[in-house]
Amino acid sequence: MRNILNIIVLFFVIVNISFAQDKKIAYCSNDTESGYIQIFIMNEDGSEKKQLTDISENCMHPQWSPDGKQLVFYTDRGYIYLLRDINSTSPTNLFYLYNGTYPTFMPSGDQVIYNDEVDEVLSIMVIDTAQYGAEPQMISDGGYSNMFVLSEDGNKIYYSTFEGATKVIKVMDLEDTTSNYIKQISKNDEASLEPDVSPDGSQVVYATFNSNLQGTIRILENGSETPLTKGMTSCNVPRFSPDGNKIAFVSIEGSDVSLYVMDTDGSNKRNLRAQGGDIGTFEWISDSEILYDAGSETSTSIGIVDAVGGDNIILASGGFNLHPVMQK
Repeated sequence: MRNILNIIVLFFVIVNISFAQDKKIAYCSNDTESGYIQIFIMNEDGSEKKQLTDISENCMHPQWSPDGKQLVFYTDRGYIYLLRDINSTSPTNLFYLYNGTYPTFMPSGDQVIYNDEVDEVLSIMVIDTAQYGAEPQMISDGGYSNMFVLSEDGNKIYYSTFEGATKVIKVMDLEDTTSNYIKQISKNDEASLEPDVSPDGSQVVYATFNSNLQGTIRILENGSETPLTKGMTSCNVPRFSPDGNKIAFVSIEGSDVSLYVMDTDGSNKRNLRAQGGDIGTFEWISDSEILYDAGSETSTSIGIVDAVGGDNIILASGGFNLHPVMQK
């Protein structure tokens, strides 16, 4: 009996491992007959690359739905599209949603939040994806609002916007029914950009840029703001690891853009020496791994780097391979 139970346990372990390794990476590539940059998916090891779109527009920044079945992206014409089912080959699978840029799903999976101009002012919008012909709603307070990120529960939106002549970080509490549901949280006189919030919601990081365009990563905790990268070259795009213990960011020195990691108190800064060239976009895919694209004006590659051990693998190269994102 014990042997049978052991076999059953081993079976479920193997099944769980196989499912865990079955996640797809969505990305953009010009490895197409038309030469247009299209949406692709591949396995985590770079195998089984598959083109999902074939339109006469360059596709950018795909994002997965929470259930991992849909993708939303935008094109160089400023159109937002949904891929309703990544496993479908039907022409009706591609659904035009609205005009805008940088779309991402809300945690509910039936709404998409994105950027678009309203009366020539860049704003944060939300639209229902389940209802055909739905009209978007503006949820920001104007002021050229962009660079938004959602809290893990989706109840708060952190974003960069103008307050007077200065870019600041604000938080929008979607559960607050009072008129004070939007508050400024950055506490400096520099331009504050690219916010991110820790998984538990207790910390917010962002980059601030002075008049010389030198960027400093700052962290906000308990109402107090602390610079983490003073003395370094210009730094930007801080992102918390899933466990909240580390922050990845890019360091810009001249024309070189490198991927760094540090502890949340600013200690243990390390250049991860990601391969492929200058870093473009990146995201944590585990507590120790970062998925990224890197390259030059002539080509870009997609890779995964181990933020602890430093191991690096290239998943896609040749031509332009951009904006990778791991399936939820």
